[in-house]
Amino acid sequence: MIRQPFSFHAPQSVTEAVRLLAELGDDTKLLAGGQSLMPAMNLGVVAPKHLVSLNRLRPVLAYIREEGNEIAIGALTTHHAVATSSLLQKHCAILTEAGADVGDVQIRHRGTIGGSTAHFDPAADYPPVCLALDAKFRLVGLAGDRLVNAAEFFLGYMTTAVGPQEIVTEIRVPVLPAGTGSAYAKHRRIEGGFAIVGVAAIVTLQHGVCQRIALGISGGGAIPFRLQEIEGRCQGRRIDDQLINEIAETAYNASAEPTNELHADAGYKRAMVRVFTRRALTSALARVSS
Repeated sequence: MIRQPFSFHAPQSVTEAVRLLAELGDDTKLLAGGQSLMPAMNLGVVAPKHLVSLNRLRPVLAYIREEGNEIAIGALTTHHAVATSSLLQKHCAILTEAGADVGDVQIRHRGTIGGSTAHFDPAADYPPVCLALDAKFRLVGLAGDRLVNAAEFFLGYMTTAVGPQEIVTEIRVPVLPAGTGSAYAKHRRIEGGFAIVGVAAIVTLQHGVCQRIALGISGGGAIPFRLQEIEGRCQGRRIDDQLINEIAETAYNASAEPTNELHADAGYKRAMVRVFTRRALTSALARVSS
C-alpha cells in the first residue's frame, strides 16, 4: 500500500506537464506506465508529495513512425507496441527484440519505453540497445526541446540527462541499412527478469567486409557501455571466428568493475559478458540482410 499521501495531477498537454514540474518543485514524480514507480512507492523507497500522471498524453505521445532515415517513437509507446511494430521489425529489429524481453505480458502492455529509459535501471533491456543504435532522446522543458544522444543520456546509476523540469517525449532510432544484422542477447535468472548481462550487437557488411559494427553491453560495469575502440578496428575486416573471439575478449577486459549481485558476483558477470558478446555477435552476423 502507498504509505504517504500525495497530490495527483493529470495534465492534458506536454506544455501543462512541464509547467507543473516547474511549479511543484523537486518533490515531484512523473507517472508513465508506473511499472517502476508504483512498486517503489508501495515499498516506501520513494514518497513524492506530487504525482504528475502522463496518461492523458497517450494520444500524442504513443506512436511509431518513419521520418526520413529515422524512426520516431513516442515516449508513452508501450513495450508491447515496440515488440510488435511491423515498422521496427523491418527497419530496426533489435529494438523489437529488446521490447519483447521486458518483464512479463502485463508489464509489456502497461510499461513504456520513455518511462523505462528515463528511469534507467542499468540492468534494463533498452539502454545497451539504445547505445548500440546511437539513439537520440527528445527532452522538452520550459525553454523548449533538445535532442540528446544515448552516449550523453545515460550518465550514472538511475541518472540521466533529463533535467528536473524536463520530460522525455520521444526516442529516435536509425533505419538500419541493407546488409545489416542485429541481435540482443540477454542472460537472466528467471523469465522476465532484469539482465544479469545484456549485449546488443549491430553489424553492417558489404561483400562480407565489415562497414560498421556497434556493441552495447550491460552488466560489465556500473552502467552500460560501448566497445568503440574495437568497433573501429573491425571496419574493413572480415568478421571470422578469430575476430569474434578477439571482440569477446575485449568485452571481457572492458568489464573491469561489474556490480556484485545476490545471484551473480563480479567474476561470473565478467565471464558472461564474454559469452553473451560472442552469442550476440554470432546471431547478428547470421541475420545480415541482403
